[in-house]
Parts: sequence; structure tokens; C-alpha cells
Amino acid sequence: MENKIDISVIIPMYNSAKYIEETIASIVLQAPHHLKYEIIIVDDVSKDNSREVVKNLNNENIRLIELEKNGGTANARNTGIRLARGEWIQFVDSDDKICNDLYAKFETFQKPDINCYVFSVLVENYDHNLMRTISKVKDKRAFGYFYTIWNKFIRKEICIDFVHVSRQNEDVCFIFDMMNAHELKIALIPDAYYIYNCKNEQSKMANFKKNEYRNMYAYVYSQINKSDDLTKMFFLETFVGIVFSKGMPFFMSLGIGIKTLFRLFKFLPKVYSNGIRNCISNTKIG
Repeated sequence: MENKIDISVIIPMYNSAKYIEETIASIVLQAPHHLKYEIIIVDDVSKDNSREVVKNLNNENIRLIELEKNGGTANARNTGIRLARGEWIQFVDSDDKICNDLYAKFETFQKPDINCYVFSVLVENYDHNLMRTISKVKDKRAFGYFYTIWNKFIRKEICIDFVHVSRQNEDVCFIFDMMNAHELKIALIPDAYYIYNCKNEQSKMANFKKNEYRNMYAYVYSQINKSDDLTKMFFLETFVGIVFSKGMPFFMSLGIGIKTLFRLFKFLPKVYSNGIRNCISNTKIG
């Protein structure tokens, strides 16, 4: 089919004039491949000149959707999902980039019966970069590696809407909803880094909000009865692990960790013997 689109790249955009051109360039200037793609940029009522930057690129592969009301990242992503025409969905944030051989590797490593591919992440900080490399996919828990949605290709036919329980932690809610909703058949694209920009001080992840994190946790906790054992193990390992996170207020993380452990204590031996802690290696650069 001549009009077949392989990948729909969904980019929610808000006040991203400083970054969006490089983000788009990282997609458009990929190493040679035979995949057809569309870039759906959903502008969430930006107050800067982000829309003008995108329009001036005049690229036929770009569809700019201008929302009339600011609804947050989850709403923008949902709009993109509904408009997507591709076989695969890829999410990219408007201040991030992808490595230039990602699509060539994706094309090479495609297998039948797989409905999700995951790949590794390069985190850009001010004083160093961190390569977070996935070494293996054990099972469906690989869908939650890094607790983000932008290190994946997801078949559109299984891609569900994001729920609106949080404007900051919707990725985590989406991960658990997807794990509960579908039989995930996941494969690994070796390396193929997504470049996550931690230098943007205006990003949501640079501005931690305790109430939104609590809302996210409460939502996921309320869904745990729907989960199979692997999802429950992932929940346990995720939220008990935050006790040791330097980015969380200690007593908040301790309370969440204890509550999770109390609820899912019987799965602790399985997590200990078959956890996913060793499936990712971290290498500091610079």
C-alpha cells in the first residue's frame, strides 16, 4: 500500500520554541531506512512562538494540531493517538531527541507477533551524560523500564488513552493501565538511544510536585486488584524501591514503600529471586 504509514510520532508541545526544531530534526535526519512516518505535533496552547517554528519548517511529514484549550500532556497525547494513521506509535517529548540510527535498527529488528519494542535511554545532564542501557527483556515488566513511555514503539491497535489523574506522572499510570489491559509481547532493540534532556529547567520532571505524585500512586494502587502477578511484582519493586530514591522526600517515599510492601508482601520472594533490577546498566559519561 502506497499510503501506508509505519510510525506515527506523537509530540505534545508547550512553549518549546527553544528545542522543537532539534527534536524534529532528530527524526527527519535519521540514517537511511525504508519506514514511512508522520510527525503529529499537538500544541497545547503555547505562549511562545513554538507553532511558528514548526510551521516555518514546511515539512510535509508534519501535522501540527493546535488545541483551543490547554489540557496538559496526557490530553495532547490522546489527541495524537486518535489522529494517528501509523501501524506503530512513538511518543517523543518536545525538548528531547532520538539517536540517528533508531529507525534503521527498528526496521532491522522487527519480528512477527511483537506488539511493543523497547530501547535504551541517554540522559543529558549539565555536567555529564548517563547511558541507561537495557540488557534484556525478561517479560511484560520491560514495558515499565525507566517508568516512561518514550523509549518504546507500541502497536496502535493496543495503544489506549492516558487517564487524567495527574498532569505530571501520567506515564506511570499509562504503563500500569497498559500492563493491565493487554497481553504485551515485548522485544528489545539493542541500544538505539532516546536522548532525554534533563537540562530543561521548565520541564515537568524538573519540578517535582508531591500532590501530583500522591495522586498518581493512589490511582495505580486503586487498580492493583486488576493486575496479574507480574504487574503486581512490578508495582512492588517500583514503589518499594523509591524509598532509596534521592529525588523523593524521605518520609513520603518511606510511607509509600511501607504501604506497598504491606499490600503485596507475599510477592516479595518472587521479586527478590526474579526482579528486574539487573536488566538495566548505567554508565556515566563525562
